[in-house]
Amino acid sequence: MSGMIHTALVGVAEYRLNTEEKGVIDARWISSETVEKSGTICRGRATGDTSNGFAGNYHIQYFDTEGELMGDFDLHIEPLGDAYYLTWRNRSDNLPTPGEIVCEGIGFPTSDRSMVLTYWTVE
Repeated sequence: MSGMIHTALVGVAEYRLNTEEKGVIDARWISSETVEKSGTICRGRATGDTSNGFAGNYHIQYFDTEGELMGDFDLHIEPLGDAYYLTWRNRSDNLPTPGEIVCEGIGFPTSDRSMVLTYWTVE
């Protein structure tokens, strides 16, 4: 994890383990960019193995308020003491740099099925 946060974008999110669909995390998020545009909370959906809670690897997609796809990433959530360290990488079909880390974040659980986090772009 980097020592200082130097970024063009920062945001906050809430992740919840879906109670009806196995292996799904539902997200609500807002970024410094979306606040400037509309101030509206957007949605996201991650799929992967949630049998051990949040820690693991996921395919996550983020959507704007109109339901349009805004981001498509590989997400890694790593336990860090009582908290989590998160990284988002470009998927193999994202050009020009597949596999590159584009965002990092930190979060903590707010219940056994939810967590809050902050994230920022990696320069």
